[in-house]
Amino acid sequence: MAVHLEPVHIEPIGVIHTCFKEKFGIPRQPNLAAKAPGMLEFFPEFARPEAVRGLEQFSHIWLVFVFHKVVKKNGKWSSMVRPPRLGGNKKVGVFASRSPFRPNPIGISCVRLEGIESTPKGPVLHLTGVDILDQTPVLDIKPYLPYSDRLDTARDGFAPAPDNKRCQVSFSDMAATQLQEKEKAIPNLMPIITQVLENDPRPAYFDAHLPNLERDIRTDVPQENRVYGIRLFDFDLKWQASGNKIRVLSLDPV
Repeated sequence: MAVHLEPVHIEPIGVIHTCFKEKFGIPRQPNLAAKAPGMLEFFPEFARPEAVRGLEQFSHIWLVFVFHKVVKKNGKWSSMVRPPRLGGNKKVGVFASRSPFRPNPIGISCVRLEGIESTPKGPVLHLTGVDILDQTPVLDIKPYLPYSDRLDTARDGFAPAPDNKRCQVSFSDMAATQLQEKEKAIPNLMPIITQVLENDPRPAYFDAHLPNLERDIRTDVPQENRVYGIRLFDFDLKWQASGNKIRVLSLDPV
């Protein structure tokens, strides 16, 4: 039976600024990098103090946002995706995943609300635990309600627990010196970097616990020799990996 639906107009209410300047390196779920900061600024039409009145009583909020940098292959969506949690090789239905490659590129994240700042341009939300690309449009905000949003009897499919394959992160002497200088302007920078890298941002098809003789199938470069880069804040984080050990090489200005 054909159903006629009136067009739905959805307008972003604001934009979120985060430390993640590119998609590579963003944690695959919220709160995996608990210190990762974000700041939500409202667009003028929605920058009304009364619109967030009472929100300060909640410790966490849901953000509904747009995956604005997702490019669909041939302009089409796929009904099957390869979740990183399954190694990037097994497929599941797109609606059984949190993949950004969806019919409608809408995402949700539950993040910590650290505070609400009053500014001449309206309220600004300060957040942590974000897993969202910088400059992402936000569609809506809803308070997190533990009594209904946390369901102790819920089934968790192919992701029954956090991924325990944590990487050990260390810093070179150069990186440690640069880090000390940058922490004067960026609080909690060491735990932010550590939490991002602990979760192993490398492509899902690479298992950090396999022997180091594995080569990158795209470049034929031994994994332990490859230098990775992640754009964070105003610098390029350079690092190398060997098995489940990651060493930060430098924090280079962009």
